[in-house]
Amino acid sequence: MKLFNEYVSKGVDMLIASMSMLYGNIRKDWEQIEPHGKYAKQRAVVKGSQSHGARSDASYPESQTSTPEEMLVYIKRAQMFSMGFDGLSLEAAAKGGAAMKPEDFEQEALFIGISDDLSRQLVMDGSGRLCQVKTGGSLQEHPVKSPYFAEATKFIRDDRKLESYDATSGAGNSCQVLQVLSATLIKLTAAVDLTIDDYLFNQKAHADSEGAGLGEAMGLTGIISNADPPYPNASLGLQGVKVADVPVWKATVLAHGGVKRPVIDDLFYQACKKASRFGKTDVILVAEDVYRAYAANQLSYKSLPNQTEFWGGFSGLVFIFKGRRIPVLDDPYIPDGFAFCVSSNNLVIHVLNPNVVTWERGVHGILKQVEGYNRYKAEGHIFLNLGVKNRRAFTLVKDLQGITDN
Repeated sequence: MKLFNEYVSKGVDMLIASMSMLYGNIRKDWEQIEPHGKYAKQRAVVKGSQSHGARSDASYPESQTSTPEEMLVYIKRAQMFSMGFDGLSLEAAAKGGAAMKPEDFEQEALFIGISDDLSRQLVMDGSGRLCQVKTGGSLQEHPVKSPYFAEATKFIRDDRKLESYDATSGAGNSCQVLQVLSATLIKLTAAVDLTIDDYLFNQKAHADSEGAGLGEAMGLTGIISNADPPYPNASLGLQGVKVADVPVWKATVLAHGGVKRPVIDDLFYQACKKASRFGKTDVILVAEDVYRAYAANQLSYKSLPNQTEFWGGFSGLVFIFKGRRIPVLDDPYIPDGFAFCVSSNNLVIHVLNPNVVTWERGVHGILKQVEGYNRYKAEGHIFLNLGVKNRRAFTLVKDLQGITDN
């Protein structure tokens, strides 16, 4: 248990940080968690005091107080994972035999998958939707589409177990991916009846309502928006506050009606200016296609400077806003054509413990014997969610014309 908590847990944590710019550079907080571990309480000012201004006499303005809103950030079961071990391998490893050493576990594909999936959650909209079914019917091969990515199968993997759901009719059918055939086509292990526009989710990731332990963690796409996140968060809004009730509880979105436009410095300037009254933009996270277009734009009128390391060691280009150097970094999880102007100080990743990763206790440390077999399993989890203090400190620039591979 000590080995896993002190070495492997840190290895998993470092691997996630190496894949997710957001995870590695946002403050983790485990102290402001409700005693039962269900949610974090977060206060935000949604209406400021107006008791100030010039006066024509000696009287002070009548005092007012700011209106704080206490918000709940529900903790999510963001990752639940299991590992299996053959008893012969474990015994050989204990005796110095040629078997996989426990300290090598974090190199396995399981931990890479955990890192990839958690990175996706911290960028997406909290709904858990991976893609949509494009053609209905009982088929083994199903075309899919995505509102965010040209590569609709971006988050689908071979052998992955999925479930389909519709926002109105509820649960659909379960299925398992045999093979990802292309950017927009999956092949299942057997023919499964799916309906046009059904959403596909990872198995048991779908939630019918917002709440502690239900659904996926919130991500940037749900936060940096001028509307409530999609179902199931829409009924309560982001952190329990709906835009309809508190109109200032929304980020600025600079859209272009779905028509693609060039990536130019002035768009980033407008975005940073919109947010500057409420927070300091310290990084601009862009989709990979947008990054390539921005780099090409820089080359078109000046020599491209060498990339500089910023924000946790990631390399990026520089955007100058009122004398401040703001890194422009590409992240593979940012939706196509998007650029997020991020105020790190206004984001908090709420976790339940400093190690982030928790391992279940077993009879032999973390190992539990599979009944009737000389096999063992280890189970662990990551409980967290991403919270925001002020959505107005963020701006989304969308409908950007990126450069993609031919």
